[in-house]
Amino acid sequence: MSISAQGGFVIIDVSGCNSHQLSDTYQDFGLLCARRKVRWALLRTGDEDARVHYALRDVLRTVVLIAGVPLHIRLAVVASTDSIAQVCGAMREELRALGCDARVFRIERQAEHWLRAGKRPAQPMVGEVALA
Repeated sequence: MSISAQGGFVIIDVSGCNSHQLSDTYQDFGLLCARRKVRWALLRTGDEDARVHYALRDVLRTVVLIAGVPLHIRLAVVASTDSIAQVCGAMREELRALGCDARVFRIERQAEHWLRAGKRPAQPMVGEVALA
């Protein structure tokens, strides 16, 4: 588990985390967002329980609603399992309402490409998880 800066964006790597470590990492990420130090972020997942990723939504909601800090970030989630892709996809609209443009990918290179792109593509990119 780690948070680092690389290639112009923040990388949150929660692969191998237990639920407590993941929650702590998301809280640290939330603090960076509250300090307005994040514009682009890439989230790497592992084989953890997909439901613990709702903690990300909860932390970002706290940043916006309690701390009063608007989000203006793009978040690319690299989902390692179908269940993580489904959970993160389900949070997408809630995150968007908070100012976080989130997309779910299965291929990290595609996620990085999307983060670097100035515009959101009209069609799902190769490697992006299509969620209705």
